[in-house]
Amino acid sequence: MMNNKVQPKVRHMEFRNVVGYFLQDDQNTDSETFNYTATNFGLKDRVYDTDAEFDPERQKTQWERFEYHVVKLNNQTPANVKYKVLYLGRHGEGYHNIKETEVGKEAWDCYWSHLDGDANSTWADSNLAPTGVAQALVANDFWKNLITTQKISPPQSYYVSPLTRCLETCSLTFSNLTLPPSSPPFIPIIKELLREGISSHTCDRRRSKTYIHALAPTWQFESKFPEEDPYWRANYSETHDAENRRFKVLLDDIFTNDNNTFISLSSHSGAINTILRVIGHRTFSLKTGAVMPVLIKGQSVLGEDPNPIYKGPVYAKDPKICSAPPSASDIPKPVNDIGLQKPGEILPPPPPPPQPPASEPADPLPPTEPNPPINPIPPTEPINPAPMEANPHPTEQNPPQNVEEIPPPIEAAPSTDIAANPPSDSIPPPPAKPNQNSNRN
Repeated sequence: MMNNKVQPKVRHMEFRNVVGYFLQDDQNTDSETFNYTATNFGLKDRVYDTDAEFDPERQKTQWERFEYHVVKLNNQTPANVKYKVLYLGRHGEGYHNIKETEVGKEAWDCYWSHLDGDANSTWADSNLAPTGVAQALVANDFWKNLITTQKISPPQSYYVSPLTRCLETCSLTFSNLTLPPSSPPFIPIIKELLREGISSHTCDRRRSKTYIHALAPTWQFESKFPEEDPYWRANYSETHDAENRRFKVLLDDIFTNDNNTFISLSSHSGAINTILRVIGHRTFSLKTGAVMPVLIKGQSVLGEDPNPIYKGPVYAKDPKICSAPPSASDIPKPVNDIGLQKPGEILPPPPPPPQPPASEPADPLPPTEPNPPINPIPPTEPINPAPMEANPHPTEQNPPQNVEEIPPPIEAAPSTDIAANPPSDSIPPPPAKPNQNSNRN
């Protein structure tokens, strides 16, 4: 007897960066000298095909016209297509950044990064340094100015890495903004997959859920957020291919479960670089504390995902770990990007970082809007790998699971099949007849 039950069609998401809207897309824009606060976030001053109906006299700001254009794109595209604007923010400078600059990259990677700190500072799950606090406050002032002068809509959703420097940056950037009545309140969701590339550096080892909750008691955790760090491994690092797959899954989650269009992600340089690879964006390095917007087209297409299913990190053993520090680098300290430290100037010793709540409760971040969010986003469930002991220190006799002995390549190819980016997206014409079925692939 034939089985007449209709089998569900397998679909997967594909993502691409939509070019033509931001200066950061252009090959001639130098990320080393680019200043997002001096360029209106990099938004190009251009005409949209929606201006004729929305702003024929050009009385609106560039951001008002851009937002209308994006909303119109979503209203008039097939149901399997979504456009989202992600504000990708890198945390401000932490003590780990300062130490790496002091000793040089080689000495940092092979020796110092595997320690919790030195006599002057602690960089394991680093807090923000004074320069990092100042950088986050620059971002806060910039958002205030954009909301007032450009009438930009604040983010509708906020996602943040669970590492302390990102929690602090996110709070300093968005707390105390005067939000329009129509905007949801600032209540971020803490997401495990948004963390930095999982390396054996102690700055990439997060603290407990209990500690994070004490630091940000009004913020939300995604569903099934584990108490202890399930991913960090001493002497082992996540491969680049696995990192690509992790951030593909993160985008799958956001595009599938969050109906909002304008979304903030507070994360890390390596994480943001991986997101850019996944969506086919050109390489664009963010300085500490900097932010860049991207317009992403997500499309649900028929067929199996060509990428392997993400079941958690795949590790490779670190190729070189030193038992003693190599010679100090002769590279001079650079002036940081907000000009607080002059060449040769020595910053005062930083205060000791807060201890886990077992011995001393964390100081909470500044209070945020107490009201529940408008149309709150349901907590999402990340892919759960097999249970792992929290923060073990594997040895040669007890290596972690999913280990690739070949060191990861310096630059991994994008993990998705991404077509070449067209110049820009325009509004497609509506269906010719109201009762005609739209083309839903």
